[in-house]
Amino acid sequence: MSAKKTTKLDFEATLKELESIVNAIEKGGTSLEESLELFAKGIALTKECQGTLKAAEQKVKILTGKDLADFVTEGNSDDEEAEF
Repeated sequence: MSAKKTTKLDFEATLKELESIVNAIEKGGTSLEESLELFAKGIALTKECQGTLKAAEQKVKILTGKDLADFVTEGNSDDEEAEF
């Protein structure tokens, strides 16, 4: 069970670091070189988060035996509910 918590904390920590990089770049005040370094780190963190999410999606597919359906949004009618 600690492996699951570690993965969640790693994902959350990675996402938080990615958000801080985005904020730093948007805020400005960094040199072009530093901005490029932050951007490269942000790309790497994004790929890491995507991999974690893909693994979670695979696990859900295995557990449910189905592909994930689109979630129902406010604009959808009740007849268009997602199947799980």
